[in-house]
Amino acid sequence: MKMLYKYMSETVNIEDTGAILLVIEDKHLFRKTVLSVYHNNEDELFVFSENYKPLDFAKNIRFVDNILTFEFADKKLMTKVSASLANMCNENFFDEIMQLRESCNSLCSKLSKEYDFDFDFCDSIETSAFIKLFAFTPRNDSVNSTERLIRYLRLLANYLGIKCFILQNMHLYLSENEIDKLLRTVSMHNICIVDIENSVPKCISKLEKLIIIDNDLCEIIDKEY
Repeated sequence: MKMLYKYMSETVNIEDTGAILLVIEDKHLFRKTVLSVYHNNEDELFVFSENYKPLDFAKNIRFVDNILTFEFADKKLMTKVSASLANMCNENFFDEIMQLRESCNSLCSKLSKEYDFDFDFCDSIETSAFIKLFAFTPRNDSVNSTERLIRYLRLLANYLGIKCFILQNMHLYLSENEIDKLLRTVSMHNICIVDIENSVPKCISKLEKLIIIDNDLCEIIDKEY
């Protein structure tokens, strides 16, 4: 996968390192960049491509505006997860689903007979309705911010096909060891990261490729990282 930022001279292959550290020193441009991806106007500044074809940002790229506070119960994510669970039930737990349907139908039949008025009820409940009733959601009980973020990125990559995540200020919130663990883990799952920062961090992982857009809007690629 390749990425081109408006003020870069050429595209960069994210998969070569797994992560791009894009430092934008000019605060006005930094704000503009963050707001553009936040408001889904990323086409103004970014182009992502694969096999020489532009990627659909909405389908393949996801901006995580705060790596500490994000919703696991993403609507699109849970729609995909529920569909996957329903398919699994129909394929691997067909007998159990049939028994559950029979139990529900039996209960509804008894209720209708006991009540003062006649009622009809749905006697062919879809598997997806059971899944929705049980309200499956990803566990969000990790006290470790890095583990929680890794789980979130893997879920979106697996179920929504997200190939690259744009983060902001990762170095502000995570330690050097935490960043190294995050980048190694997502790299094993073929997930790319672009982290946007306003200044060059003190410590930079060997898994990151540093690109600086300085205050004069000139590009600097640090060959040491």
